[in-house]
Amino acid sequence: MTSSADGDGAELARARTEALNLVQWLSRIANSYVTGDRPEQRTELEFRVKDPAFVTRDFEAGLALEIRLPALHMQFLEHGKPAPHVFDPEEHSPAAVEAWLLVELLHRGIDRDKFSKALPYEMSGLMTGDAEDHSPQSCARGLERLTILFRDAADLLTVAARAGGAKRVRILCDPRTLTLRCAGEPAGPQDSLRFSPGDTQHPEPHFYADRAPNGNVRTLTRPMLKAAAVLGGAKQAESADRLLALVSG
Repeated sequence: MTSSADGDGAELARARTEALNLVQWLSRIANSYVTGDRPEQRTELEFRVKDPAFVTRDFEAGLALEIRLPALHMQFLEHGKPAPHVFDPEEHSPAAVEAWLLVELLHRGIDRDKFSKALPYEMSGLMTGDAEDHSPQSCARGLERLTILFRDAADLLTVAARAGGAKRVRILCDPRTLTLRCAGEPAGPQDSLRFSPGDTQHPEPHFYADRAPNGNVRTLTRPMLKAAAVLGGAKQAESADRLLALVSG
């Protein structure tokens, strides 16, 4: 018999997979057009709690591309303002997503020849071509849950970063894993805090401290806190202290 928790976990896993596939288009756009820095910096996304959305860095005279949760609609931003054409990926293949992007780039006079589907990192099992369609609606419950997790986690990371001394905080996202991280000003040890919506090694959403020099090493023994243990409670300051303990522990 499948438990309710098992069912929730399966829904969340499907939602993560759907979101991860679509977020790669933001990474491809960023890798093709965002200038400067290393590839992992060019493709790192911002997570904006208010919208909520994953957003690329600006490129080509103030353009950016975003994906909004929970429906995973895709939209260009022009100097921070949403453009009128919204792409709904429901029942559209990856080839259709690519075609929409190329039309939007052409409409704005952007050199389409610079666009590449190549990613600057290895990703296995991604949807390609016309063989399969996206369907956020088929995992709508999981996407709603994922949206709540991302928003609550971003809020808690911000509280923890400020408690650690940061005056300004941005929440950034690694498109390879949808992991959120703090970027505080001034920077401090709290910037090593991460929120993972789950992965193959640790399927359950969790927080951890990444002490690797380049942020890429993830071990089975990293100090972790399950998201369920610190999210959703009224005492956010206490939860932030528990996160900061991961940094010192």
